[in-house]
Amino acid sequence: MTTRIYVDVDTQHDFCAEGGALFVAGAPAVMPTVRALVAQAVARGDLLVGSVDTHDFTAWEFEANGGPFPPHCVKGTPGWLKMEGTLPERTVFIPNVPGRAEAVEVPEGAQAVLFEKEVYSLFANPAAEPTLAALLARRGLDKADVELVVFGVATDYCVKAAALGLRERGYAVVVVTDAVAAVDEGGGQAALHAMAEAGCRLVTSRSLT
Repeated sequence: MTTRIYVDVDTQHDFCAEGGALFVAGAPAVMPTVRALVAQAVARGDLLVGSVDTHDFTAWEFEANGGPFPPHCVKGTPGWLKMEGTLPERTVFIPNVPGRAEAVEVPEGAQAVLFEKEVYSLFANPAAEPTLAALLARRGLDKADVELVVFGVATDYCVKAAALGLRERGYAVVVVTDAVAAVDEGGGQAALHAMAEAGCRLVTSRSLT
């Protein structure tokens, strides 16, 4: 029997709340489904992992530093915070420490494990891959036993990066199409196509029972 792991991508205020620094216009419409998936993971006792975009004022991608984006998801600011209903009570945050490519010990009883990262893919955090493998091993699972259910924002950026990164590492991936939102509609459709081409299954939340 396949075990489900949920992957919550960047459901933070600066992306998902009106007035956020990099607000994704379609995010409010999908947030009820996102919250339902998080609640489903907690209720089932399934593993919930994910990413949080995390910066400080020195971020290379900020306009003041020559990058393309306004300041966003600066740790400790309201914009960095997770949206209501997406943060289980027992959540562990894994800092992005360059060069630390080793598993982080996650306390027993953790309901969610969120990897801080600066660029699109959650695997930009070097601890993400070994920690995910360790979490599976602790449950007596390997890659063949699991299916990762991906949702969040934005379809054409961090969701695509997470899904493709998981596929590159040999995981079975499901993308919940009514629980993702894109910056650009055309880019979102192209991203879904790219994910499907890579072997991701595209489903609606109604298909997850």
